[in-house]
Amino acid sequence: MYNQSCSTCQGNRYQTCSSTTNTCQCPGNSYWNGSMCPLQLFENAACGQIDACRSDLNLSCII
Repeated sequence: MYNQSCSTCQGNRYQTCSSTTNTCQCPGNSYWNGSMCPLQLFENAACGQIDACRSDLNLSCII
C-alpha cells in the first residue's frame, strides 16, 4: 500500500493519506523499511537507512 493511491489505505491504521501527494505514507515518527512502517529509532540504536532515526530530535543514521 505504501506510496499507492490514498484509496488503498483508507481505514488502515498503519498508514495515512498524504494530502500533498495523495498517496499512502507512514505516519509521523515512523519510516518505510520496505515492508512496514516501524517507529523511528532513538540514540545509539542500530540503523540501516537514512530516514530510520528521529530527525526532529536531531538524530541521524550514519551508514
